[in-house]
Amino acid sequence: MAMDKRDIWPFVALLALLFAWPVIDRMIAHKFFPDRVSPARPSPAAPVAPAASAPDSQAPAITPAPTKPRAEAAAVIVESDDAEPADPSTPARTIALSNDRAEFVFSSRGAALTVLTLNDYRATLARDSGPMTLDFAARPALAYERAPGLGEAHTFEIVEESGRRATFARTAASGLRMERTVELGDGYVVRVTDRIINVGDAALETPAILLRTGPMSREPGHRDGAGIVSLGVDTLSPGGEKVQHWGGKIEKLFKTEMEERELGGLPLVINLPPRDNPVDWVAAKNKYFVQILTPPEGTGERAWIYARRALAPRELGDPAFAPRKMTEIVEVGAAVELAGQRLEPGQSIERAFTLYAGPMKYSELHALRLHQVDVMEFGMWAPVGKLLLRVLNLIHDYVPPHNYGIAIILLTLIVRIVFWPITHKSTESMKRMAAVAPLVTQLREKHKDNPQKMQQEIMALYKEHKVNPLGGCLPMLIQIPVFIALFVVLRSAIELRFASFLWIADLSEPENLLPGLLPFGLPLNILPLLMAGTMYLQMKLSPSAGDPAQQKIMSVMMPGMMLIFLYNFASGLALYWTTQNVLMIVQQILMKKNVAPLAPAKKA
Repeated sequence: MAMDKRDIWPFVALLALLFAWPVIDRMIAHKFFPDRVSPARPSPAAPVAPAASAPDSQAPAITPAPTKPRAEAAAVIVESDDAEPADPSTPARTIALSNDRAEFVFSSRGAALTVLTLNDYRATLARDSGPMTLDFAARPALAYERAPGLGEAHTFEIVEESGRRATFARTAASGLRMERTVELGDGYVVRVTDRIINVGDAALETPAILLRTGPMSREPGHRDGAGIVSLGVDTLSPGGEKVQHWGGKIEKLFKTEMEERELGGLPLVINLPPRDNPVDWVAAKNKYFVQILTPPEGTGERAWIYARRALAPRELGDPAFAPRKMTEIVEVGAAVELAGQRLEPGQSIERAFTLYAGPMKYSELHALRLHQVDVMEFGMWAPVGKLLLRVLNLIHDYVPPHNYGIAIILLTLIVRIVFWPITHKSTESMKRMAAVAPLVTQLREKHKDNPQKMQQEIMALYKEHKVNPLGGCLPMLIQIPVFIALFVVLRSAIELRFASFLWIADLSEPENLLPGLLPFGLPLNILPLLMAGTMYLQMKLSPSAGDPAQQKIMSVMMPGMMLIFLYNFASGLALYWTTQNVLMIVQQILMKKNVAPLAPAKKA
């Protein structure tokens, strides 16, 4: 479609805004239009009223002891902050549950998960780096918070131990006994069954407790792209609501906490519920790995978000100093709040949980229920992104030499073949526009004082020459969902992590050749330079109906803008775009050779 001189700069501005929006949204827009996040303040421990009895197949089953009558006296309130320190003379024991893909190490302290080893994923780019390990020792996963005598500081007895199954037990001073059974299947899902029994002589009322994930931090050497948040917490609430992604709102939670508690600066750590909605599951994740904790249906009262920020430079020398400007978030976690219970003597409550702890990989997550695959954040074009990712993996798995660089090139070729008729029609329309462009210029000059007459004459000219003014643009708009979906997939697909291609060591990261070689300390990234060069050539070969001076500016400005925006993005994305440009150049050359020239247009 021809572009009027008055339209070119708004077009450039809109295109720049499209690519710069993630940064603008994160750094500027949120300051003036903050998210409506109202953290629900944790209330002090209080007695929990006994639940009304009603038949509910999804509710935790409470089994009364047949030999003990129901106590009529008031229940003993078990405070969540009962001091029951661990016995330092009792060393913690560990149990490893393992399969071919992972090893889960549980500690007798809190019967909690302390170390996860993923056998199929290297820890670093080095071939001999060993498997990826997630260390939760400082804040164990599947540990209870506010559980009287049953938290991470308390030592459990190991009752049963086998290769994929273990049972822990502990009786607290309050008379509560917890028996936990953990079982590992063939993949990354651990099934946990907790049975809490009142073995005392008096009824007990327990407080609300939290069951949490382990903390997630960035992998060593990983850097976030502009406007991209890799550390995040996701939640799903019942009732048809979509998965909520809290990663971009955690900074706001720090500021809200500072304001509501009237602190002199930002807290170093937050641990609070972002809202009061019940939840079906919670998740904590970094760029490539995720933990998803799913309680029994209907028992998740609300989600809690844990996050820790980095120390500001001044804090390193002055611990009393607290900055008011947000620093980088370095660690996140999540927890599910479970309602308190009244337990008569001999009564028990049993809850079954699942914890997925492993790669954020579509082939693993799509089999999980309750939309847990949405932690991958494919966005509004999720169906297209999932399809493209499946095709990418099929190419890699079945086409030698089983290399993801080759797979990206072949996927790009398939996309170009699918859209060949559309791009062919678009190019033909642009050629027709170029053919009548001189006549359109004459009509604009002739009727410059009568815009209505000008438009009528131009449309009549288009009709006479069978030109569709939108023919060059609409076909290209159809391809936008594919481009956006590929952009999302290639920037975050774990399949590209440490995948090499030619001189590229890791397709999920920029090439980073010769660090500091270029101005501003930038490394040398060859693919973005090739992308900009092929984009320039492709624009020069494209038929144009506009002012030659404008086209010359665009042919330089557009590649330059894309070079700036994508220079530090994943090299897999630059490979896709470079391949696409090369294929478009080939297509345009073939069309020039095979398509007969249009008949010259009649003069107006």
